[in-house]
Amino acid sequence: MRLGILFLLLGLLPLAAQNAQLAGMQQDLAELRNEVEKLKLENADLRAALNRQKAGQGQVASTAETLAKARAETLNEVDRRLKQHTDEVNAALAELTRQVNAALGKTGPAPTAKSGKAAAQTEAPAAADDGVPSDIPRAGLKYRVKSGDTVTKIALRNGSKVEWILKANNLSSPAALKADVDIFVPQPETAGR
Repeated sequence: MRLGILFLLLGLLPLAAQNAQLAGMQQDLAELRNEVEKLKLENADLRAALNRQKAGQGQVASTAETLAKARAETLNEVDRRLKQHTDEVNAALAELTRQVNAALGKTGPAPTAKSGKAAAQTEAPAAADDGVPSDIPRAGLKYRVKSGDTVTKIALRNGSKVEWILKANNLSSPAALKADVDIFVPQPETAGR
């Protein structure tokens, strides 16, 4: 009985860590949305100023042309930053949606790896009777962790799950991931492989 309660509590630890990570991502997402809104307002102001300048420009003076070019360059930079922030917000939304679906027990189509290199399929480093839960696939690939990688990014890129990577590599939390280390990334076994 005590052993069952202990296993239950140990099973809830990753869920608590996921909830904390999800709350952090939601806060980051709110901050990104605020930044995007500020950039949109700045963009609209610059466009209005540029249009006013073009409309009120009767005589073309070299200083006015220089100012117009500077404003146009600023506007292009704001457009570039707005696009970048929008892409980051969309990526954060996609990740948040994936995590919410995973927490609710739904699974979507596995993302495909964006790397041009073919990843070699390998078997899990553990044997079938090693105590690793049977819900973790034995097939997967070896991956060298790069600086800036997170367990979530690695899972998304390789069609895996954060929980699988943590369990397969005996990582206590996503923060335990270290750069320049080879890890095993479990992948679901499909008939197409």
